[in-house]
Amino acid sequence: MQLFSRVSVKSQIEALLTGFGMPKSSQSSVVNGMLYADLRGIDSHGIALLPLYHRWLKEGSVDISGQPSVVSRTGSAITIDGGGNFGFLGACLASSEAIKLAKQTGVAAVTVSHSHHFGAAGFYAHQIASAGLMAFVTTSTKVVCVVPPGARDPVLGTNPLAYGVPRPGSEPIVFDIATSTAAGNRIRVFKYQNKPMPEGWIVDGDGKTVTDASRAEDIVYGRERGGITPLGSTLLLGSHKGYGLSLMTHFFAGCMAGGSFSGRTRLAEEKRNTPLGQDNIGHFFLALDPKKFGGSSGFDASVQEVVESLHATDPVDPDRPVMLPGEIEQRVMLERNSVGIPIAGPLVDQISQLAKSLGVASILDM
Repeated sequence: MQLFSRVSVKSQIEALLTGFGMPKSSQSSVVNGMLYADLRGIDSHGIALLPLYHRWLKEGSVDISGQPSVVSRTGSAITIDGGGNFGFLGACLASSEAIKLAKQTGVAAVTVSHSHHFGAAGFYAHQIASAGLMAFVTTSTKVVCVVPPGARDPVLGTNPLAYGVPRPGSEPIVFDIATSTAAGNRIRVFKYQNKPMPEGWIVDGDGKTVTDASRAEDIVYGRERGGITPLGSTLLLGSHKGYGLSLMTHFFAGCMAGGSFSGRTRLAEEKRNTPLGQDNIGHFFLALDPKKFGGSSGFDASVQEVVESLHATDPVDPDRPVMLPGEIEQRVMLERNSVGIPIAGPLVDQISQLAKSLGVASILDM
């Protein structure tokens, strides 16, 4: 692993986005979203996404010039068209609109359609919660890689969800998970680092666990039967719960937002109605203002009571105290801002080769 400063990683992301053809005016949400992930140790959702994004661009599934726009406003509901661009753009607009509306009415529900992968769901939950609001964020997915319990083939995506809880004077509590046992992009991280996969994350077409990262990548990206298991890994350990949560995220971010279901073969008519054959990923954002539900003082005190109770819980290992969701990521962020962001050598090489092929600066190998 090599360490790179926040400035270097930011500059490399900007250079590659420019090489992709993305206007400077559209880059900030993508850059900020990727840095959010890399600084907090969510390595699968930061700069590591760029080679995959470049492939999707070449396939024509992303409109790099597309701009998100508000389509309708009805009461506490807002509908946004993502413009076919990377999901960061439409999702940041959705977060901003949700914050403004929730502060007015107490409740805001925002959907985004005709979008794409939007990075870490926690990035948006963090934005909303930092504005003093409760947040719930979820998305449908492009890559079909999760097998329902008992199935040989994948039907679902990793379908993440995140929630955020505001804390005056402190970082918000942010919980961000895939509803699968692992996020799909984490498979690539294990491959880059030449490490075996944990038992139970990936199964083949016979339901047997796969630990070889290269074979796991073949399974996740459709070159072999099988897929990622739902959260819980096995029925005995609760994979039916992860399966149900995965379906829930699609009902909210796919069905309600008007996004397509990647688990079924799209009809030719649907493809003709989708510009440039782009993907139609949907997102869902819910923002609630605690001030409109009994007053902020009671809410803030109640949240603080929970925080203090958990922090006071006697741990099994004194060196590993009980922590709240997001606190580990906050510690990682402080460390990485100080010492640098670690990036595996094979990924550095891939990023450098991509930069050179696009005719932009290869900052990571300078």
